[in-house]
Amino acid sequence: MNQPLSATITRLRKERGLTQEQLGQLVGVSAQAVSKWEKGGAPDVELLPVLADRLGVSIDTLFGRADPSTADMNTQFQHWLLSTPVKQRFSALFELLAVSSPYLGSNLMGSGIIPSISVQSTCYIDEIIPDSPSPTPTWLRAYVTTEEGLALGVLAEDFPLFFLMPEPVKGYQSNLPDPERCRKLFAALALPGALEILLYLHGREGSFYHPSAIAKHTKLPLDDVLAALPKMADCELLKKRDLELEDGPTQVYTLHNNFSFIPFLFLARWVMQPEDAYVFACDTRDRPILTPPPEKKENQS
Repeated sequence: MNQPLSATITRLRKERGLTQEQLGQLVGVSAQAVSKWEKGGAPDVELLPVLADRLGVSIDTLFGRADPSTADMNTQFQHWLLSTPVKQRFSALFELLAVSSPYLGSNLMGSGIIPSISVQSTCYIDEIIPDSPSPTPTWLRAYVTTEEGLALGVLAEDFPLFFLMPEPVKGYQSNLPDPERCRKLFAALALPGALEILLYLHGREGSFYHPSAIAKHTKLPLDDVLAALPKMADCELLKKRDLELEDGPTQVYTLHNNFSFIPFLFLARWVMQPEDAYVFACDTRDRPILTPPPEKKENQS
C-alpha cells in the first residue's frame, strides 16, 4: 500500500534531519503549514515541485509511485545522499568510497578474487619493526593506481581519509606547480617556527595577529616569528595587512585559507610513512605517473 502524502513528507523530512521550520524555510512557507501537511493536509499544487526538489525526490516519490530502480545512477546517488541525515553524510560517503576501492582495480573485475573491504576500527599498526625510530604509529593504508587515475585512503574509523584523483585528459603533469614555487614554499615551511605558527593559527578564529602576539602564544623567539611570517605570506600561506599604530607602521597576519593546509600535512605524513603497511593495494597502471595519456584518435568515417 502506498504511504499517504502526509506520512511521506514526515518521513523524508526526518530522514534529512530537518525540523518543520527548516523545511518550511526551504520551501517558502511557515512551520505551521508544514505541520498541517504532516497532519493530513496537502501542499498547494504549485508547491509540489519545490517541495520535491528540497527533499531530493521526484513528485511521484512524494505520492509513493516512484520506482527507484528506474532512475539513473546520479539521481539514485543524490536521493541516497539526501536521505542520509546531514550529520552522517560525510562518514556515509567515506564508507561508500572505502568499500568500493577494490572495484577501481580493473584487472580484478570478473576474476572472482575481488577482496572484501570494510572500514576498520583503527588505522594504526604498532611496531612493525621492533625499536623503530618512527615517533608516530604507522598508518594502515590503501591505494589504487590505474590508467584512469589514483585513489589513496586510510580506511578506518579513527582516521577516515579518502583521496580520489581521476587523471585529467592532458595528464597530471600539466597541472603541477612550478618547481621554483614549490622550493619557495618548502623553504618557507622549513624556517624555524613556521609550522608551529601555522598550527597555532589553524586553532584560532580568523583574525589578524601581530607578530608579538604570535610569539607570546607559541612561545617562539620573536626573531624567528618575524623572519618566518613574511616568507609565508610570500607563498600565500598567510595574508598580510599593513597597520598604522601610534609609534609607527607594522604588519599583522592571518591565514590565507583555513582548510587546505591540514590535508597537505596529512598527505605529507603519508609520504613519510616508514613502512609499507597496506590493508589493500592494487596497481594496474602501465604508464609512469607523469606520463600523459595517449591522445585519443578520432573515429574516421
